Amino acid sequence: MILFCLFCIVPTIAEAVDYWAPWVTKTTTNSATINWRGECDGSGSIDYATSDYYNHDQTFEKTITSQTTARYQHVQLTGLEPNTSYIYKVKPSGDEDAFSNRTFRTMPVSGPFTFIVISDSQEGHNYTEEKRFKYVADAIAKEPDVLFILHGGDYARKDDESLWTIFFQVADGMLAKSAIFPTIGNHEYHNPNGESYPPTAADHYRWAFNMPLNYYSFDCAGIRFISLDSPDPNNAHGDDPHTSPSLAQSQETWLRDQLDNTMSGTFTIHHHPIWEDGRTTINSDLEPWEDLYHRYHISANFAGHAHTYQRFLVEGVVGVMGIPYFIVGNAGGPFVDLTDTKPVWYQFGTTRRLGYLKVFVDPANNTATAQSVIVAYVNENDSNETPTVYDPPVIDETVTFPLSVKPSVIEPGGSGGSGGGCFIATVAFGSYFDPSVKILRDFRDTFLFTNHVGQSFVNWYYKVSPPIADFIRTKAIMKTVVRIILLPAVGFAYLCLKVGVLPTLLVLLFSAAVIYLGIRRFIIKAFREWCAQKQPSGLT
Repeated sequence: MILFCLFCIVPTIAEAVDYWAPWVTKTTTNSATINWRGECDGSGSIDYATSDYYNHDQTFEKTITSQTTARYQHVQLTGLEPNTSYIYKVKPSGDEDAFSNRTFRTMPVSGPFTFIVISDSQEGHNYTEEKRFKYVADAIAKEPDVLFILHGGDYARKDDESLWTIFFQVADGMLAKSAIFPTIGNHEYHNPNGESYPPTAADHYRWAFNMPLNYYSFDCAGIRFISLDSPDPNNAHGDDPHTSPSLAQSQETWLRDQLDNTMSGTFTIHHHPIWEDGRTTINSDLEPWEDLYHRYHISANFAGHAHTYQRFLVEGVVGVMGIPYFIVGNAGGPFVDLTDTKPVWYQFGTTRRLGYLKVFVDPANNTATAQSVIVAYVNENDSNETPTVYDPPVIDETVTFPLSVKPSVIEPGGSGGSGGGCFIATVAFGSYFDPSVKILRDFRDTFLFTNHVGQSFVNWYYKVSPPIADFIRTKAIMKTVVRIILLPAVGFAYLCLKVGVLPTLLVLLFSAAVIYLGIRRFIIKAFREWCAQKQPSGLT
């Protein structure tokens, strides 16, 4: 009898479904996509209503049935009202009571709103996401009036079903209230078989979020959000994709079209940062994006990958406040130490402090306010320790910045770029994108930002350059004179970039010596001829 009972129980255990509770993506003013994971060959339905309707009648108003038989379900709700809270219940075909009621809000047509930015929620080598990311996710779940969450990538440590299951279990509270807009990270490609294997196809990321491409954009209340693809599986060390110039360039035309808009502001997000602690120069692979950010003067940039919180203020327009760049890689991944080597644009940074970025957007007043919210701290970068929790969470810093710069402010020739700086040169040569200006900018990033003397010179130059640039901007003759003066500097910078500083100096010294000897020989010859002409006739 006992054996018979066990035989009966085993099939039930084997057929247990590991559900992933629903999450909402792709919200607009009148639609939203409801996602869940259920049976391998399952489907299901969704009951939904506005929160006002449900709270009044205690019942749902509408039902939609999935038309797809698959484990991962992505069902779009249409005909919704803007800026409206909805309550919904997903009823999987195998178990209609698997999930409880959940909520989301559609995008507003106008007006202020709040969103959250997180990145790098993956577990460490010595702990799971319950030990760190859970504190962040639970704190976000308690935030009122969060419209959506931007995730900068690295949801789990590997492209592994069990690890992605943990992510959705840990994130359940925050995903029950707010939509999520994903960005792909390098860990989405990490092979569960080991680092020596090639990158995967980022299967669980694609199955979960149903993303046909790794880059996309969406709009909210007159503000554009752009998510870009930075990890290139074709440029991987083992199973770990890195950035590459080809991948960034492949998105450049599309990005330019997205930035060339009449919106009230534009935010961008990608996994790998353009500027970060530990180096003084730009990530040159992503320079095509950086150039466009300054040409169109985005509102702010978000990134992850570096498991810290960092903020930079990258100057790019003469007389206009720089663009804030945020690294929000403190959602749970193993922390790294901050170093003494930093770009000149560095403003603030912390490590071993779990948290997220909360951004309040106010289009009517052309402002955004970002708060670095800290929920807990740890003493070691990658340990199984229990974090010390802040209850309530604390604010590490608050930064307010403009959403957009009026077109009249960004005058031709007024842009620095790639971090700004070549203000006089930009005006003299007529465009920040002039090849000569790019040579000077590359020289700055390669040789000046890498030492204290060079950084001091750059800081001094940034102080004196804007007024001089403003003075010569409308004077054609002055711009021509300055351009002629700068040409030797451009030539010197070009040679340094091509062959190095020492060979360039040797060439210049040799050239100077040849010129000196030539002039000396000419002067001596001319002097002797003059002396011969002055010698009295008949004198031997």
